Amino acid sequence: MRESPETKTAFRARLCAATLGALSALTATGARCGAWLMPPGEGQLIAGAAFSGSTRAFDSRGRLVPVPDYQKFELGAYLEYGLTDRVTLVAAPAYDRVRQPAPLPSTSGLGESGAGARFGIFEANGFVASAQATLLTSGLSFNGALASPRRAASLDLRGLAGYGFALGAMPAFVGAEAGYRFYAQGQPGGWRFDFALGVRPVEKLLVLMQGFGELQTEGSASFPSSAWEKLQLSLVYEFAARWSVQLGGFFTVAGRNAGRELGPVAALWWRF
Repeated sequence: MRESPETKTAFRARLCAATLGALSALTATGARCGAWLMPPGEGQLIAGAAFSGSTRAFDSRGRLVPVPDYQKFELGAYLEYGLTDRVTLVAAPAYDRVRQPAPLPSTSGLGESGAGARFGIFEANGFVASAQATLLTSGLSFNGALASPRRAASLDLRGLAGYGFALGAMPAFVGAEAGYRFYAQGQPGGWRFDFALGVRPVEKLLVLMQGFGELQTEGSASFPSSAWEKLQLSLVYEFAARWSVQLGGFFTVAGRNAGRELGPVAALWWRF
């Protein structure tokens, strides 16, 4: 039997509510329904904070080396709204506070913030594919523990795919994203790779594992070629209708010419 548009919209809404999406807008706090689009007229807002500190970084061979104490606090939000059945608008303001001993720079202010849209491409039998374009303001490099240069404004283009399924009696989903980020002012770009696995063992609790990675193959004196991969583990608990809280932690598991970051993350989710 062919599904009606109303049935497909209701299914998408239930799936987004069941998984709460895959997080990736901010280093550890932004969120979205991954490749899934929000139903028209519905949205979600996620506000969160993350703290990371480290005295180690990955050198050009991927070995951990000591660096001056590096501390970073991030405060951000992620908003997405279903404009049509095929278009979801997104926005992600952020604030960063970085502290390092002199002569390395310390800074506070607007972090890498963005706005864009996600476009539906395909959806059938639990599988969904979409594309997203996001314009981003300038922000700190993820190599902050090494030099903390500022990144120029950029354009992030990516493809997204997701699959919702049942793991025994538990709702679950997997998601993957791949794209390229183009920077202004002649700064080298980089590939981005993200993934997420979510399982709901009980009705109101989501167990979420995520990975965030970057590969920058072309470098310069200020931005040498680099790579890093972060993992994040968290729990998302729905404590009231349309409200959830997330608690977890993230760390850099491998890298090259990149800082090793690790710390806690917390976020509040509101679906409307």
